[in-house]
Amino acid sequence: MKNYDCIVIGFGGVGSAALWEAAKRGWSVLGIDQFGPAHDRGSSHGHTRIIRRAYFEHPSYVPLVERSYELWDELTRRHRTALEVKPLLIPTGLLQVGHPESEVIRGVQASATQYDLPVETFSPAQIEQRLPIFNIPPDHIGLFEPAAGILRVELCVAAMIGQATKLGAELVSDSAVIGWDVQNDGLVTVETTTGRFQSRRLVIAGGPWSSRLLPDLNLPLRVLRKQQQWFQLDRVDQKLVNQFPAFLFEQDNGDVFYGIPEIDYLGMKVAEHSGGEIVDDPTRLDLELNEPELKRVESFLKQHLRFGHQRLVHYSECLYTMSPDGHFIIDHYPGLQQVSFAAGLSGHGFKFAPVLGRYLIDLLEDRLDPDFEFLKFGRWLPQ
Repeated sequence: MKNYDCIVIGFGGVGSAALWEAAKRGWSVLGIDQFGPAHDRGSSHGHTRIIRRAYFEHPSYVPLVERSYELWDELTRRHRTALEVKPLLIPTGLLQVGHPESEVIRGVQASATQYDLPVETFSPAQIEQRLPIFNIPPDHIGLFEPAAGILRVELCVAAMIGQATKLGAELVSDSAVIGWDVQNDGLVTVETTTGRFQSRRLVIAGGPWSSRLLPDLNLPLRVLRKQQQWFQLDRVDQKLVNQFPAFLFEQDNGDVFYGIPEIDYLGMKVAEHSGGEIVDDPTRLDLELNEPELKRVESFLKQHLRFGHQRLVHYSECLYTMSPDGHFIIDHYPGLQQVSFAAGLSGHGFKFAPVLGRYLIDLLEDRLDPDFEFLKFGRWLPQ
C-alpha cells in the first residue's frame, strides 16, 4: 500500500484548495471523492458565487476574505495560460439592500467601518435612477461595494484541481469513504468502496457528508436543500455587459434573496439565501424542480424588479451545511494532530475556499492562526 504524505477526503471547493496547497508544499497527496471533479451534487457548483469584503455575517471574516482575494489572483495567474480561458473572478460590484436596521445593512456597515472598506450608500431614488430595473421600498437603503464580484465556481474547482495534479497530486473519483482510523504507528488508513489508502496526515472536507465522516464529534449540523434559478427577462439592463451588479436583498421579514447578472446564455441567476428544506440523506437528493421555492423567487422578482415577461431557463440544487451559529468549523480533529477538518460552511464558504484549504494544511503542521480562532470546533459547547 502506497503511503502518502496527506489524503484529502472530498475535493469540492475547500478540498480542492487543500489538495493544491499540499501539492505546493511538495507533499505526496491523494484526493478521494465519491463523485469526481467539479460535480453538481454538493455545494461547489451552480456556475457562480458572490465574493465580497464588507462581510455582514461577522467582521472577523474580513481578513480571511482579503487573503482569499490574493489566492484567487494567484490561481488565475497560474491557470490562465491561454487567452481563451475564462476569468475565474469577474468584478461586478455588489448592491445590498435592506432596511437601515436590518441584519445585512448593519453588518455591512460594521465591517466597512472596522476595516475602512469602500462602501457607498444610496437612497431608493438614487438606485432607481442608475438602475431603473430595481423597485426599492422607500424606507430601505442600498450599500454598494464596488470591489465585490463573482467567481465561476466550477472553473475555480477545476483550476485548483488542475494546479494540484500538475504538481503531482493524485485523484480517486467515484470512491465513497466507508471509514478512517489512526493506527498505532500514527499512520491514517482510509477505507473506501474502491480500496484502502494510507497516509501520514488526513484532511476531511466532506461538505454535506461531514457528519458521516466525523461521527464521533456529534457535529450539530443541518443540511438544507436550496434551489438556484436562471431567468431570461425582457430587459437588457440586467446583463453583465451593461454593468448590472450582483445584488442581495433582505426583506422586512428577514428573508434574503440574491441575484447575479446575466453572463451567458442562461440569464440572470436568482435564489433565496434564507429558508431551505432539511435533507436527511444528501446522497439521495431530490433533483426535481421545487415549485414552492420557485414561486417564492418569482414573487421576489415581481416585487423588486421591473420587467414584463420572464422565462425559467435552468435550475439546480445546492446544499447548505449549517453550523449552530452559521459560522464555519475548521480545526484539528480533537486529540489528533495529523487530522484536520472543515465543516458547516453554512452557505457562504466558497469564496474562502483557497484560504480555508491553506489553513487545513497549516493545521497539520501545527501552524495556528489567531484569525481563525472564532471558527474553532466546540465553541458552542458549555465551558
